Amino acid sequence: MRTDDSPMQLVESLQSLGLNEKQARIYMALLALGRASAYSVAAKSGLKKPTTYVVLGELIEKGLALKVPRMRKQLFAAQPPDQFFALAEERLRLAKQVLPELLALAGGEQPKVRTMFFEGIGGIRQALWYRFKELEGQEIVGFYASSHDAPKEFIDLAFEWCDEVEKRRIRVRGIAPRHPSLEAWGDRYAKPMWNFKFVPFETYSATISIDVGDTFARIIGFRGLQAVIVENTDVARTVRQIFEMVWKSLPQNAL
Repeated sequence: MRTDDSPMQLVESLQSLGLNEKQARIYMALLALGRASAYSVAAKSGLKKPTTYVVLGELIEKGLALKVPRMRKQLFAAQPPDQFFALAEERLRLAKQVLPELLALAGGEQPKVRTMFFEGIGGIRQALWYRFKELEGQEIVGFYASSHDAPKEFIDLAFEWCDEVEKRRIRVRGIAPRHPSLEAWGDRYAKPMWNFKFVPFETYSATISIDVGDTFARIIGFRGLQAVIVENTDVARTVRQIFEMVWKSLPQNAL
């Protein structure tokens, strides 16, 4: 059984195949009506008649509609949906053919460095939530700081980030200083998805965190509420290798 919003879902699906909203609505109206006049199509789609004529012309150019000549009245009909999908598949095939040339224009497949800067608590949120969807079920590793110098708004945001990490089943492996300010996180560290090693505060007392996903490295400064993300697989791999070297040199310990 269709839900009330299924027509809108169909419109969105057709848009994903290259039609705009008006074209999708007209095409759906044609499918529902069969052979129909522009007036009937306009009434069915909810668009004005002049707009309907324009869009019908666009669909005819795309090969998705056709005119059915009659003596007294011009009728229109939709091409079958399977033909529409065949056209979409053909466009994709042709696009793939030119992909090597496009990559050559962009400098080939060599990774490029993309750097993004964020500032303020809103910017920190953007940086922390960066590529969350792609990280679902994956692992991030990093060097994390104590929170003794962090403003309360950052600490609140950090707790929210941790909740989101757990919701998305992201594993976190980290190295952090042993400091009283982190005792509030003790219950969190006890969970299997949080794997941390701690070093003396006198040895490691950073006020920034550096963590890394598969494609990016992220630096967050607590005091100034500033963050930098470097989007580059080579950078991410190098930072991860540095982390792994330090991780292997440290014993497993409790907070």
